[in-house]
Amino acid sequence: MVDFKKRLGKKTLEKKIHPCEIYETLDRASDKGPLRPAQDAVLKEWYTNFKDNKDVILKLHTGQGKTLIGLLILQSRLNQDSGPALYLCHNNYLVEQTCMQADSFGINYTTISDRELPDDFIDGKSILITSVQKLFNGMTKFGLGSKSMSVSSILMDDSHACIDVIKDACKITLKHDSQPYNEILQLFGPEIEKQGIGTYADIKRKDFDSFLAVPYWDWQDKQSEVAEILSKHKESQSIKYAWPLLKDIIKDCFCVISGDSLEITPYITPLSLFGSYAKAEHRIFMSATLIDDSFFLKGLGLSVPTIKNPLIYRDEKWSGEKMILIPSLIDSSLDRTEVVNMFAKPVKERKYGVVALVPSFKGCRDWEGYGATVATKDTIEAEIEKLKARECEKSLVIVNRYDGIDLPDNACRILIFDSRPYFESLLDRYLESTRSNSDIIATKLAQTIEQGLGRGVRGEKDYCVIILTGSELIKAVRSRQSRRYFSEQTRKQIEIGLDIAEFAKDEGEGNDPKGILEGLINQTLKRDEGWKEFYTENMDEVEMHKAQERILSVFEAEQKADIKYQERQYQAAATIIQTLIDEHIDSEEEKGWYLQEIARYIYPHSRSESNKYQIIAHKKNTYLFMPKEGMEISKISAISFKRIENIKKWVQSFDNFEELKITLDDMLSHVRFGVKADRFEHAVDELAKALGFLSQRPDKEWKAGPDNLWKVKDNEYLLIECKSSVDLARNEINKDETGQMNNACAWFTKNYGDVPVKRIMIIPTKKVNNSTGFNYPVEVIRESNLRKLINNVKSFFHEFKQMDLQDLSETKIQELLVFHNLTADNILGSYSETPRT
Repeated sequence: MVDFKKRLGKKTLEKKIHPCEIYETLDRASDKGPLRPAQDAVLKEWYTNFKDNKDVILKLHTGQGKTLIGLLILQSRLNQDSGPALYLCHNNYLVEQTCMQADSFGINYTTISDRELPDDFIDGKSILITSVQKLFNGMTKFGLGSKSMSVSSILMDDSHACIDVIKDACKITLKHDSQPYNEILQLFGPEIEKQGIGTYADIKRKDFDSFLAVPYWDWQDKQSEVAEILSKHKESQSIKYAWPLLKDIIKDCFCVISGDSLEITPYITPLSLFGSYAKAEHRIFMSATLIDDSFFLKGLGLSVPTIKNPLIYRDEKWSGEKMILIPSLIDSSLDRTEVVNMFAKPVKERKYGVVALVPSFKGCRDWEGYGATVATKDTIEAEIEKLKARECEKSLVIVNRYDGIDLPDNACRILIFDSRPYFESLLDRYLESTRSNSDIIATKLAQTIEQGLGRGVRGEKDYCVIILTGSELIKAVRSRQSRRYFSEQTRKQIEIGLDIAEFAKDEGEGNDPKGILEGLINQTLKRDEGWKEFYTENMDEVEMHKAQERILSVFEAEQKADIKYQERQYQAAATIIQTLIDEHIDSEEEKGWYLQEIARYIYPHSRSESNKYQIIAHKKNTYLFMPKEGMEISKISAISFKRIENIKKWVQSFDNFEELKITLDDMLSHVRFGVKADRFEHAVDELAKALGFLSQRPDKEWKAGPDNLWKVKDNEYLLIECKSSVDLARNEINKDETGQMNNACAWFTKNYGDVPVKRIMIIPTKKVNNSTGFNYPVEVIRESNLRKLINNVKSFFHEFKQMDLQDLSETKIQELLVFHNLTADNILGSYSETPRT
């Protein structure tokens, strides 16, 4: 073998350290040309101004070559002999994609193929490409704490998705059929039962949708017993990977228990235990330009200055073409049912992919019934590869996956975003139920939607039609209040979509709505020049994304308070949150949330003081924990109310009829059998307010009483127990249900006294089981009457379409209530019937 190095003109072969120069030395594939302008500019900017920072957020549009940029930065670090370099992806599919990229560009890398970390990685000779799960788990090969392996450089791809993966790795989830689940449920049963008698009964019956959080005071008092239970079962699969991370911080965890499972989650993700990550000299976090990076502060432990000063391509504005279509705004006949009917059926010789994103497997049964392919965890990668290979006859349905999926070019030309994503973890479901109007919850939902919208456009020249359907999703993108949580680029694309709906209605009047929709789709697919110019002209108005300062300030305060609490500086933690409330929190609901946080912080210091804060917190937000002592039930106001005036105020809260209709459709879509209990009861509460009545949800707010309570006259009430999620084919009202109604009625009598009240149960059957019965006069609303009520409400509010919403006649509203059978007497007597035994 000839040693060519000896024959070089130089005595030594210098390693290139500038990433752009490194690229020129690579043995890359013949189809790989020079660096793109964006790649060249970003790499030069990194080398000049960012390479010495500990942390760098790299933001670049999809399809601009972030993966290559990341690999070149890590190679630059290796060429400087800085030590091991690690490239982290948030799933194994992306690991494979990244390895293919490295191969095609001739970048040296290694993977984890056996029990030990590769020597080439440890010796700093090649980049290790692996999943984020390999580093972040309690049994990591990289070691924990003082035993952590030293890693010089870490790059995290798709960093927002990695945050959720890391959280899951630091969480213990126990299924309802496991021994530790039952031991923990028994341990906290007496206290959580006080937080909701009926919900606790549902949990014991293993109801999936029912959940309760363990109050912080009971959790802190029994932390030793929890540790004992988990330690005893620490070898079980559900515990062993997280136990090393949580065993010494059990006190600082939050527990939510449902009928299906329970979760134990730390308030602060213990990132410091992962020394390879925490002590790395240089960390790069790759992020899409559409995403707000405020969540990096708590999720990844980054500093505020790092988040405010990302590495970006300064000449970049927007990328890719998305025609967002909302069929139901073009014509009401183009609802979700019609959309599924149009796009779920196989089409022979179709050359482009049709993909649907749905929130649950239950929600895609109709897609499957029409012949679409539903991807599973095991088949999703193979199904995506089929689309890339132009095997596109069948539509592909992807369940509850809104990130980490690439569907470029013809793999996806039509993307159907079917229904609003829902929060999957018990913690997120608890937060949504207690902080429904929080900016933080709204931002998280908006980011999930944005990530989903981006699946079908993966490059600067890529294009896709995106169809939005489902009332909750339409409300989330349609209302001006919700749209402010999206990035500037997505907001503009949605606005274009709303304009298209108006254009289609104006120009397509009298034509077949389905044909109008198909025509719009073809204008994208057949590359209509007018559409392309219209889109470009509008998108050129978009300004660069800026971090939301307010959310960043809130997260910063929360993080500082949690750190003080962990340091056992309880009063200091409380003071930080009080300042946060004073400076940044406006809504009473959110003030209540943060007052509960203060109560949690000071509980170890003063239980009586903590209870005082909890009382105030619950008064401001009745969906929070009921205090241990001193709670007073706030009854519906005894003051006379003016129903017609309330209806006017509700109608006039909307800028136009279209916004009213979207909210109404979303609300009424959940007042039907088959909807989860909490959403149904929330919709019934909203319906009361839309109809001008006063309303409460006693069971949710006070953990006792009926599901819903309406005040329909000055001294007359409607008490409602909801059974929305029971089997429609059910023949009888069972003993548990009559017992719940009897308890609700007794609660009402205790708190309201002997006043007129109509007691209603919304349930599919009117037959009462022979072995049970009601203690009070009760009537039932079955499916037919529930549908009649909803139709009357729709037709009533539809009357406002041609009216000036800001100039409504009270006399006219009263006439319409009578005409549509929605007077107080109608509500009390026209929609219910007497049960039979």
